Parts: sequence; structure tokens; C-alpha cells
Amino acid sequence: MKYVSLKDSEKKASRLVYGTGNNAIMGDDEGRAKDCIQRAFDHGFTVFDTAYAYGKAEHNFGLWLGGSGRREQVIILDKGCNPGQEGSADEMSQDLIRQQCEESRQRLQTDYVDYYILHRDDPEYPVGAVMEVLNELQEEGKVRHFGVSNWTWQRIREGNKYAADHGLKGFQAFSPAYSLAEFVHDPWGSITLSGAANEKMREAYFQSGLPVFTYSSLARGYLSGKFVTDGDRPIEDCLWWAPIKEYDCPENRQRLHRAEEMARKKELTVSQIALAWLLHQSDNLFPIVSPSSTSHMEEVIQSLTVPLTQKEQNWLLMGQ
Repeated sequence: MKYVSLKDSEKKASRLVYGTGNNAIMGDDEGRAKDCIQRAFDHGFTVFDTAYAYGKAEHNFGLWLGGSGRREQVIILDKGCNPGQEGSADEMSQDLIRQQCEESRQRLQTDYVDYYILHRDDPEYPVGAVMEVLNELQEEGKVRHFGVSNWTWQRIREGNKYAADHGLKGFQAFSPAYSLAEFVHDPWGSITLSGAANEKMREAYFQSGLPVFTYSSLARGYLSGKFVTDGDRPIEDCLWWAPIKEYDCPENRQRLHRAEEMARKKELTVSQIALAWLLHQSDNLFPIVSPSSTSHMEEVIQSLTVPLTQKEQNWLLMGQ
């Protein structure tokens, strides 16, 4: 594992973030969940991503954390307030943000969250009220840093401006989607940095110098190697509906095929190539990954040592 120092934190941050939004940790099997989290910690993960909406993930992580004695060695990235997503009853308000943060801290068995991230946005809700309650939570010591996930860059700027104008702190972290593949359909209400259309927003995130914790780093499994472009199995037999609907298109299949070619030449896996590409895009980018087995954890960690020239990066993305 590789580690970096994050601003205003004495803890060492693993460059890869362990995502608890997987079946091993979200489900009812507490023993399995704790074993998986311990395995991730033993492999060097110190940053853990979880969310109020991730089933029993917060509860199970809290069970592990409470019995581990590792609180000051791990960085918790917790998400709450999820208005607008299908199936969510959340309606953004200061009370909801505070309530879910309190409940999450109880589930996680911790007095504070290192990074509290708002999961989604309600653009009709006054951004000033959001900045005020997040600053209050920070001043109370309940969150060390705060940020947003699926917020537009325009709303982020509005929030930061309000904070600057009122003597408050602005957003201190971001968690958008980003991978070698581009969205072709978005069923969730997500914000992605991928694609030429998002170049200016992507540059703004990277130039901020603040941590960017990217989800869907392997395009929800589209870039995992489970589906082989020249294989005999149709994509529907290899992947669930979400990555197919979100990512499957001729351009992304070409990117996947090029990743397959490069993986063969370098004697690596497709996921290692895709993660290596992502890691080369910015030093303040931290991909979220969710391997549950020892072999998969070791596989993704090896991506940290895969060198890619600028020419190779361009070829993976554009074929030239």
C-alpha cells in the first residue's frame, strides 16, 4: 500500500480507499463483515468509505471498530443526506443532516467522523443553510472535515462563496464518480468526472488540492475483467444490469478492449490497468475499491506500482 498525508490530519491515508458498499459488509452476517474489514486493514487500507444508506455497513464497521482499538489509525469517510435518489425518502434540511450524522456516529461507534460527505443534493434547498450546519458539526467536533459527493461544481462554488462571505469554512473534500469509462446513462443522479464534457470540472477538482475520493473507479465492475470483449459469454451473463446500463457502449467497449490488450502485454489484470490509469490522473485522487477476498485485495493494491507513460494513458482513453 502507498500512503499520503492529508491536510489537517496526522493520520496516514492509504491511496486506495476501502468501500464498504459491498455484499460482504452491507448484509446481516456480522462475523463475515468484521472479517472482511479486518482483512482490508491487514492489507494496509486505512481510509474506509461508508454511508447511512449502505444497509448495515455502518453498523458492521462500528462493531469492528469498537473492538479493534484502531480508531486513531483509520480515516472514516461517511456519507449522509441522500435526496433525489430513487428509493430514498430524504428531504434535505439542517435537521436531516444533523440527525443522520448523529445516527451514523452511533452506528460507527465513534465520537467523530474524519470526512462527512453529503451523498446527494437538492438544488432548490438554500446552500447557505447547508454550509451553516456543516460548520456547526465541525465546530462541535463531530466531523473533522466535510464535503460533498454528487453535487454540481456550480453548487459547490455557491457553497464555498457563501462560506467565504460569512466567515465559514468551505467544502474540504469531494467524492464524484470517475473511471476510464464514461457514463452513457445515469439511473442514480450521479456526478462524474469522466469524459471530454467534464474536462473543466475535472481540472477544477484536481487543481483544488483537496482530496477527491472517486467511486465507481472500475465503472461498477465494467472494467473489472469479468466481461471479456472477445469472449464467448454475453455481457448480460457477466455483469449485473447497472454497469451495463451505465457504461456499455461502443466507445467504452473499445477502452475495455485496449485495457485487455495492455493487461496481456504487461502480464497484469484489466482491473490493475484501469486503476493504474486512474491513479495517474492526479495526486489528490483516491479511488474507492471494494474487494472482499484476499486475492482481489492483493490484486488492486498492485495497481499502485504499475507505471504508465502519458502515451499509454492516452492510448487507453482515446486509442492514440
